Amino acid sequence: MNHQLKRSIQKAFAAPKPDPQEKARFLKTLPQPQIGMFRFILVQASYLRKATWILSGLILLLALFGARNMRQDTLWIISAFVPVLGLLAVTESTRSMTYGMSEFEMSTRFSLKSVVLARMSILGLIHFAVIAALTPLCRSGHDFSLLRTGMYLMVPYLLTVNFSLWIARRVNGKETIYGCMCAAVIVSGIHTGLHFATGLIYQEIYTGWWIVLSGFLLIALAHEIHCTMKRTEEYTWNLSLIG
Repeated sequence: MNHQLKRSIQKAFAAPKPDPQEKARFLKTLPQPQIGMFRFILVQASYLRKATWILSGLILLLALFGARNMRQDTLWIISAFVPVLGLLAVTESTRSMTYGMSEFEMSTRFSLKSVVLARMSILGLIHFAVIAALTPLCRSGHDFSLLRTGMYLMVPYLLTVNFSLWIARRVNGKETIYGCMCAAVIVSGIHTGLHFATGLIYQEIYTGWWIVLSGFLLIALAHEIHCTMKRTEEYTWNLSLIG
């Protein structure tokens, strides 16, 4: 191939000179399919792994079985499994960063921050609904109020989510999953051990302390979510600099 032909080919396929104004004008001419928030939430929900739905359903089935056959031990058995829901919430929400898919997520129409926040919101609502459904089932064999039963289920969940989000911000890669699993096992073990070792803290006179603890964990969760979103923004900025 002679030099004149090479120059002709290079001229024919030469990339246009970068011009920010022309680029912005060109992008405005492209069709932008509109998608509402509800549609965006549904799309993100469809990306949740089947294991998340299956495990949540299995915990509900276990509660039904326990309410029918074990009665008095139903609450304590289910509360030992509730941290699994917290583990699923964090590992599923931070899956992009855990498996090194953040750069791919950044190339999509919606920001990585929006995706992570949407998945957290979806899983939070799902798990809240699951715990709400578990609460009356776990009252079987007890004279606990719905409030007390709900807190005995919610506190282990909130503890696991808080610890797992804290771990996810400090550990990178697949080690995040192992750290979150350890947090779930520790919370489950402590909650179960406290019940069987001494039932003192589960007496009605300590209900106020459980309410205070639940409120504190909700505030801590809001702080952890804020820090996670901030870390997501920093992660996005670092990747853009690398690119």
